[in-house]
Amino acid sequence: MMRARLVAVATACLLVAGCSAAESPTEPSTPATTPAAEPAQAPDSADPIGTVVPLAGAPEGVVVGTSGIAAAGVREPDGVVLFDAATGAVRQMVTTTGAPRHLSLAGPDGPVLVPLEGSDELLEISLADGAILSTATGVGRQPHDAVRTSDGTIVATNEMGGGVIFLRDGSVVSELPPGPVQPGGVAALGPFAAVADVQGNGVWVYEGATQREVAQAPIGVKLTHAVTVNQTVAAFADTDGGAVLLAAVDAAGDIRQIASIDAPGNPYGLAVDPERRLLFVTLTASNVLRVVDVSDPAAPRTLGDVPTVTQANSVAVDPRTGDVLVTGSDPGASSSIQIIARAELPGS
Repeated sequence: MMRARLVAVATACLLVAGCSAAESPTEPSTPATTPAAEPAQAPDSADPIGTVVPLAGAPEGVVVGTSGIAAAGVREPDGVVLFDAATGAVRQMVTTTGAPRHLSLAGPDGPVLVPLEGSDELLEISLADGAILSTATGVGRQPHDAVRTSDGTIVATNEMGGGVIFLRDGSVVSELPPGPVQPGGVAALGPFAAVADVQGNGVWVYEGATQREVAQAPIGVKLTHAVTVNQTVAAFADTDGGAVLLAAVDAAGDIRQIASIDAPGNPYGLAVDPERRLLFVTLTASNVLRVVDVSDPAAPRTLGDVPTVTQANSVAVDPRTGDVLVTGSDPGASSSIQIIARAELPGS
């Protein structure tokens, strides 16, 4: 197995029964009173595999489009860096007002959805040329993550305001209160968006077309990130519970947990390779990437672990090759993007 080489580039299972969802919108939750789930403070990484490319700005939040262009959120200066997913070579920097954390793709090759917590805005950025295609203002209080549902509605999590914001055509059209008092990650499941509450109150499901809450389930201990596994199943990082939980929605949006994957050490970043049906999980306490076969989401199989860069907070998959990109989100000298070739991963 090839070990890491630094490249100078100009500057990122056990089946468990879940609870049935509510048939009508829940009452607002009590205000946040406990610390939110957070990644571990990682030790220095000893020997990450693959290629490690220095990238300043503690990259956090990374996506890769079908064109092979990747995007990562960075800070000081704040913005989104576009780079080549195969080499890490930087293409351009798109300056933003405040540093984004979560990024997502509205389509297979973008645009990139960029929630800006510092300015309460949500941008849509072209991967091809970095053009800002739309800027929505007044997106709650500290918008944290966003996805596009199958009807074209963008659902953004209103982390410090609670609940969610609905957007269409680059503008806010409505919002819903808590629900989740401190919503974090969100996954698109066809017409629905499934939202994790970092305060430990479980998962809420919203329908994009009708802009309403349709379900809730008390899943996990304290969840952070969420990712789409397929059109009816999402994975949630139970960061305080040391697991990744898989949950399924039915045609009405009701959600239930269907499986649990052991993931000790503050699991945080999640990504899915839908073609190869693999789930990737960063274990932030140990600088490890766990690789899981989710061919059968009700019976996931852990294939193995590989060492990552320091503070592996986010992960993405290159859809062309199956290569995996991990952010070294440490703000110091370890700030980087790690590129792991598909052949170096367990199960290859």
